[in-house]
Formats: sequence, C-alpha cells, structure tokens
Amino acid sequence: AMNESERLAAEIEKALDGGAWHGPSLREALQGIDRQAALERPVAGAHTIAEIALHATTWNDVVRRRLEGEAPQVPDDQDWPRAEVPDDAAWDAIVSRVFDTGHALCEAVRRFPPAKLLEERPRVGDLWFHLVVGQLQHVLYHTGQVSLLRKAVLRTQETAR
Repeated sequence: AMNESERLAAEIEKALDGGAWHGPSLREALQGIDRQAALERPVAGAHTIAEIALHATTWNDVVRRRLEGEAPQVPDDQDWPRAEVPDDAAWDAIVSRVFDTGHALCEAVRRFPPAKLLEERPRVGDLWFHLVVGQLQHVLYHTGQVSLLRKAVLRTQETAR
C-alpha cells in the first residue's frame, strides 16, 4: 500500500501527465501548442501559455528545493520570468523543462517522510502537507488557464487560415 507521500506524488503526476478526473493534464493542455500559439495573448492582461509554463517550472523547482531543506526566495523575475522564446527549439525546451521539474518534484514528494507531512514548516506557520497540496492546486489552476488559452489561441489560428 502507498504511504501519504507516495499518494501525493501520484496525484501531482496525474495533474502533469493525465488520468485525473478533473479533465486534461498539463501535458494534454500543452499538446499541439507550438511556439507561436504559446506566445499569443488572446486575453488582454492575462499571461501567455509560455509565461505560465515558465512560472510552473519555477514553482516545481522551488517546492522541490523547499522539501529538500533549502529556503529559496522567489523574486518577481523568477516568479513570472519573461518568455524569451526565439525559436521552436526554445519552446520545446520550455515544455521539456516544466515536466522535468515536475517529475523531480514528484520524486522529492515520494521520498519525503510521511510522518513529517503533518509537521510545521520552519518560520512559515503551515504544514509540509500544505506546501505539497498547494503546489498540486497550483498546477491544476494553471492547467485550467492553459486549457482556456489553448481554446482561444487555436480558434484564432483556425480563423486565420
């Protein structure tokens, strides 16, 4: 039987790769999104798909590092990095990196001592469990945004043809 850390890791994996009951995973939401689509801003004032992918990568990494004992701070330019995507290879690298960091996070969660999940995080005032579940919620929230942006962007591309 899985322990609580393993169950949480499995839920994050579903959010990233598929099989969750809520709908498309991040991988499914990003499928078929090319560089041009990733950089479009169909909703004024909203983030682009590329910006969301970079933001998700940052937080996969930050949460993993916190679980492993570091205390990284997140300046604005790392929280929402500028989406510099000069070519298709750069976009492919962004997509690969969001999943590489996501799977590294899953491994860190899987290794995290289950009993420690209900301990308070030093100097933060919430539990380790809340950090992990918060990141799961964060991935799902942004996946929903990507799914809506995807519909808007692909509709625009269809109309342009």
